[in-house]
Amino acid sequence: MKRQTLGLSVAMVLVTALTGLAEPKGPTVTVKGEAVDMWCYMEGGEHGPTHKACATACAKGGNPIGIVDAKGDIYLTAGLQDHQPARDLLLSKMSEQVTVTGTLVTKGGTKMLFVKSVQ
Repeated sequence: MKRQTLGLSVAMVLVTALTGLAEPKGPTVTVKGEAVDMWCYMEGGEHGPTHKACATACAKGGNPIGIVDAKGDIYLTAGLQDHQPARDLLLSKMSEQVTVTGTLVTKGGTKMLFVKSVQ
């Protein structure tokens, strides 16, 4: 009985520790902007409603997705929950205006938004 209790206690501590390591460190923010596929946006500035089909195909193919706000700031996106890809959250919203809430991490000039919710 003591052995089972000890094993369960160790497992709970490990799960708690590993879960804590997976959380990005940064402020919770809300960003309003357009969901863009980064390849086309960075290469030729492509975005907007006329680019929706291409942006969706690029995102389905695995290209990174970003949010471009009204000032032109770009936020690279990633999912927050269980390492969920941002694609799962943003694919249906490509080339549309969205409001995204999540954890912002800035490093080396790159802004990454770990997405919690999309409206």
